[in-house]
Amino acid sequence: MSQKDLILVIIQVALMLLFIVIPAGYAPPMIPAFLCFLMTTAGILIASAGVLTIGKGFTPFPTPKVSGQLKQTGIYKYIRHPMYSGIIIAGLGIAFYNANIPRLIICIILWIFFEYKSRYEEKLLEQKYPEYSQYK
Repeated sequence: MSQKDLILVIIQVALMLLFIVIPAGYAPPMIPAFLCFLMTTAGILIASAGVLTIGKGFTPFPTPKVSGQLKQTGIYKYIRHPMYSGIIIAGLGIAFYNANIPRLIICIILWIFFEYKSRYEEKLLEQKYPEYSQYK
């Protein structure tokens, strides 16, 4: 784990905690509420599938574990970064449900942050796994 890894995880946790502590807005009518529920549930399922597929190789840090393996099956067959994607999708579902602009802004910041973090992570994955370039 490098200092950059630690800084990225600290920023990620801080943004997610900020998202949680922002007061909720209002509840929308039934159909939009149901769509927001589906979006939030889909995000949770996608992120969970990523964690389950990666198993013991899971780490919040961008640097892959020494004992880790490149996963190209399960959810990773369809999405390169399911945990990041799931967090963003679930967060957007919650932000839309509450019509909460600050939460929406944090989701956008998280999206930009995860884009940066995933590019850094992919460079490290390409160094560790020569087949990662083809997988991308």
